[in-house]
Amino acid sequence: MESPPNRAVLLVNDKSRRGKEWFAAAETDLRAAGVELVSARKFRTVPELIRTAESAIRSGVPMVVAGGGDGTFSSIIHLFVNQPTVLGVLPLGTGNAFARDLEIPFNVQGAVNILTSGHVLPVDIATIDDDYFVNIATVGLTTKIADALTNDAKRKYGRMVYLFALARALGQASAFRARLTLDGAEHEFETLQIVVGNGRYHAGPFRLSPEAGIRDGRLTMYALQTTSKSAFIKLAVRLASGTQRNLGEVFGAEFREGRLETTPTKRVTVDGEVGLRTPIHFSCRPAAVRVVVARSADLT
Repeated sequence: MESPPNRAVLLVNDKSRRGKEWFAAAETDLRAAGVELVSARKFRTVPELIRTAESAIRSGVPMVVAGGGDGTFSSIIHLFVNQPTVLGVLPLGTGNAFARDLEIPFNVQGAVNILTSGHVLPVDIATIDDDYFVNIATVGLTTKIADALTNDAKRKYGRMVYLFALARALGQASAFRARLTLDGAEHEFETLQIVVGNGRYHAGPFRLSPEAGIRDGRLTMYALQTTSKSAFIKLAVRLASGTQRNLGEVFGAEFREGRLETTPTKRVTVDGEVGLRTPIHFSCRPAAVRVVVARSADLT
């Protein structure tokens, strides 16, 4: 097993829920554990984060430790593709699905312990059109949910914000027709929700499927094959166990490459950020980024 590098740059999102608290503690604990920090900086904007991380990678720093949520890691993951620089994860967001996949604890001492005593593994990431993402791309209800997940709401309600956002989204949901092409096979149906994911978890602790993993070389998806809102509630109840695809109203698949077209055109939420619109093309990039994970992690 390859041990984590002992020379790093620390970058922490000052706007995340726990960024201000974690920055000083992470810096202190990393140094105490023998990590040579070339620099330790807080950032408030994505462009600032990208510039700083890119500069560190170009300079040959062995590890970049970044603190933030899934959106933070999604914004910089392209910088680490097929690079020797290792990504270290400090989970400072609300859902932290990417950190869950790596089995990183949600406390500063536990996370720093993994960063200094875990091991380095290459993990899969996903592409969507010309960009990369670490966790999830969704169309339909979850885009409405993302609209309600403002930074202010996350700070005020914490993880309970998802329940409020879900209730609001159900009231605003509208059906659409989806045409999916997955590894050459075509599927078409009316739906309210489509989820395409890389890894095991999404929306916090919920599983894409019991078998999904972040080193399995494929993406996992599920979608309602109905416009019934009651069917979505049944799906939501199954998310904790990852068995939502056992429902007759739910379509599921694993694949390497796919395309989604919708009628009408729909907005796409990628790792919590709404920006793209359908049609979209997505694929898996196996073992593309080196990350620090827990030594006990089962990432298959």
